[in-house]
Amino acid sequence: MAGTDYSTYLKINDLLTLQVPLTEDAPDELLFIVVHQSYELWFKVIIDELQRASAALFDEEPWNAVRHLERIVKIEDLLIQHLRVLESMSPEGFLEFRDPLDPASGFQSFQFRAIEFLSGAGKVAMLNFHLFEESTRSWLTEMSESPSLLRGFEHSLGAVLNADDGSETIDLVRALYLDHRSSATAALHGVAELMMDHDEHLAMWRHQHMLMAGRQIGRRPGTGGSEGMAYLDTTLSQRLYPVLWEVRSVL
Repeated sequence: MAGTDYSTYLKINDLLTLQVPLTEDAPDELLFIVVHQSYELWFKVIIDELQRASAALFDEEPWNAVRHLERIVKIEDLLIQHLRVLESMSPEGFLEFRDPLDPASGFQSFQFRAIEFLSGAGKVAMLNFHLFEESTRSWLTEMSESPSLLRGFEHSLGAVLNADDGSETIDLVRALYLDHRSSATAALHGVAELMMDHDEHLAMWRHQHMLMAGRQIGRRPGTGGSEGMAYLDTTLSQRLYPVLWEVRSVL
């Protein structure tokens, strides 16, 4: 029996039909589509890796969560670089095809909302929930009810430190950092630092996204009725894991 070939396995012929520009004679639109489709493919991988990392933490196997989180951070490095590719568009080149995009908006990326849910940022991820169709809302609700990375970390933290139910999370995290070289805590300390990397990379992505938007459209409103750069500016202070940032002050 003949094995499958490269194009068949990866469905290349199908893949290459999915880039359909809306504007004639707008050379940068193909780049715009490919970058955003690439984002969604990588988001799919991040979702899978977050679920696997969370499962490992609920199984009290932080060493297994480490490799999934390391992969997530490497992917996020790529996502930041994707924004630099978009910056190669000139403002006038973007304006050639921007109007037909409306009301499409990055706010409608339901996979990014799922990443927020699975990371542990439920309240942030609920923003603009009404923008999605019913089947997508149902899937996002399922994601919001799934065990998150943050909850998995808290579960493993309590187990590793034999914590009482009434223990404050900040106290447990401080104890973890002060005893991070022991065999019992080293892997979970590594998880905590990778969660910081994940949080930091999303903050870096938001910052680079805001700069890219300002470079392309200035202070114009965004597509889909958003406030554009003004809104993006308000997201820069968002953090997934405030307790991991706070613990630095009490070590």
